[in-house]
Amino acid sequence: MPLWVAYFTFKPGTNVMQGLAAFERRKTFEHPHMATVLGEYWVNAPADKPQVVLVWESEDEAAGDYYEAAWGDLFDITVAQATRPVSEIPEELPGSLGGRMT
Repeated sequence: MPLWVAYFTFKPGTNVMQGLAAFERRKTFEHPHMATVLGEYWVNAPADKPQVVLVWESEDEAAGDYYEAAWGDLFDITVAQATRPVSEIPEELPGSLGGRMT
């Protein structure tokens, strides 16, 4: 199942009261049915860094559109597909990655 990550950064000019209102609004927000949420983190980060990080599994990026519609008034949202790290390097690597390390 594809893995997705969204980074929510408050729009420039967002003040503390608007940030607190977003936190309160979150209490009644429901994630879209097509997303299996694996983690949601509200971060005490500098203004130019993401204040919310959301991780979910879904067959497609439609949930990202849902988050943009629900939260785009307060946040600049970046959605990216992600992968989990592998536990070991595969014996055969694709293309030019196949060279040996010495």
